[in-house]
Amino acid sequence: MPHLRMILIALTLLAAACGGDGVATPTDTDSDTPDTDPDADTDTTPDADPDLSLTLTGGEESPYVIHETEGVLNFEAACAPQGCTLDSCTLSYEGGEAVPLDECGASIVLTTNELDAEGSWTLTVDASLDEQSTSASKTFDVRYAFEAGLEGFATGDHTFSYPPTLASFCTHDDCTITTTTTCTDGGGDTLECEGLAFPAGVAEVVITVNACATGLEPEHCLPEQVYTFTYQAPTWTQVATGAEHSCGILDDGTLWCWGNNGSGRLGDGSSTQRSQPTRVAGDGVWTQVSAGGQHTCGIKEDRSLWCWGRNNEKQVDPTSGSALNYANPHQVGTDTNWVSVAAGAEHTCALTGANELYCWGENSDQQLGTDTPAANQRHRVTINPDTPTPIDTFVAVAAGDAHTCAVTAEGANGWCWGRFSSGELNGNTLGDSKPRPVGIPVSSANANTTLVAAGGSHSCAFVSSDFNPGTYCWGSGASGGSGQVGHNDPPYPRKISTLSIVDVITTGSEHTCAIAANEAYCWGNSIYGRLGFNLTFPPDATSTADPTLITAPREDWTAIAAGHEHTCGIAGGIMRCWGRNQVGQLGDPAVANQTSTPTPVAWPYTP
Repeated sequence: MPHLRMILIALTLLAAACGGDGVATPTDTDSDTPDTDPDADTDTTPDADPDLSLTLTGGEESPYVIHETEGVLNFEAACAPQGCTLDSCTLSYEGGEAVPLDECGASIVLTTNELDAEGSWTLTVDASLDEQSTSASKTFDVRYAFEAGLEGFATGDHTFSYPPTLASFCTHDDCTITTTTTCTDGGGDTLECEGLAFPAGVAEVVITVNACATGLEPEHCLPEQVYTFTYQAPTWTQVATGAEHSCGILDDGTLWCWGNNGSGRLGDGSSTQRSQPTRVAGDGVWTQVSAGGQHTCGIKEDRSLWCWGRNNEKQVDPTSGSALNYANPHQVGTDTNWVSVAAGAEHTCALTGANELYCWGENSDQQLGTDTPAANQRHRVTINPDTPTPIDTFVAVAAGDAHTCAVTAEGANGWCWGRFSSGELNGNTLGDSKPRPVGIPVSSANANTTLVAAGGSHSCAFVSSDFNPGTYCWGSGASGGSGQVGHNDPPYPRKISTLSIVDVITTGSEHTCAIAANEAYCWGNSIYGRLGFNLTFPPDATSTADPTLITAPREDWTAIAAGHEHTCGIAGGIMRCWGRNQVGQLGDPAVANQTSTPTPVAWPYTP
């Protein structure tokens, strides 16, 4: 038996060594130890390492449109199982050389420092675990964001009073822009139009702009952009009148002038007379305009000061070497702190934001102020410079033919200087040209002068006061001239009893106008119809000292300006002019030499 047992054991071991699995295991009947279960798992070999995996997310929304200098793309990398590492990240462009990234982790941030060109990019991440390694890649397209369209205009609806100068733009270095334009007239009929130019008589223009960055696959285009321009009559906000020309500012800040263009006073780059408004040359937004004898001045939104026209007395530019005439706006110095300007017959005065008053130009009557102005420069006005309390700050200024009036910053008192022979300074026809207070209440400690105007040989002001407020005028000699002072005691400052409160007052050569409660009044010399109405009594009357209401139209007046022999004003946003028209200063070629009817200027772009 022992020998038989030994033989069975040997056979069993031999079968195991030869890989056999089908050999049963004998039962040991002579042992107290149970035989081993033949179905039991007796494999004691350790488990194999799990497989390495790597995922890379991002790039699914390709092409990506990013900012050319600030664009960012985010990717996420993750490997498994625990213990694996992200070894390297590389980026290649258009299948070229793979460039390692400085940082490689679970979050991968790509900026335009790496994505420095438009096109196809491939991000590759390598991971490892012990002896295993793997990689994952994402290929995606990058496009740089860009803008295109019509310069200065957003898509959508716009109005125009005059054909705008349009230009397309594209911020992409390599861009293709196509435009489609349709034009219709006031009756809805189609007009032939080409490019971005508006044809004559057009009432509506629709422009469609398509822009694509060229040389890219897939292409990168902006959504179609549509601009609609519809004509709208102009809305005027400011008016100024000179000797024989007129100017106005529209609600979009553009400046227009018409009338006599001698010496280039209209500022359109020529000396051609204009019987309709012509746009003043240059860009920028205008905030104020003043028209003088043969020159014009204005202030832009950036508070720069510009003048043009006749410069024979240095009224445009006082510096040495300045030209005799300027047909285009000419900047006066380089300062950008101007807030108000007044153009006289041959001199100019302007206020700064610091309330400093400067004058330049003709000074034969000392209309530039006290002292002798230094040659070739603006003269700062100081009243009583040799006293312990000089006056050198002002809040308002007006320039007449040969005199100037201003309101002081301290006390709000009215002072005038220059020619005095008609009493235009303070009612006194004697003395000298030095600055003098107008007198009570225009120069009173208990009153505030809020408006001042200087004309040919008279002046006016509005005084706010607890005692005797109202509108005051003075000058024009002992006879009162043609009644432009509005009272029967010239040349002294006297209150105009029928105009207790005014919002605007303006003085021409021999007439005066004002606005009170949105109604316009004029008085003085009526020759050429400059008052805006016909005098009926007495039948041969040529002047009136009574402020008389303008009734055509009666209401909605917001601005008015009296010139040499004509007047212009704004009612309901419409510019109207009346008076003499021998050189087109009324802005309507249909008017002969004169009219007493406030007539809308003939806008040159009406469909």
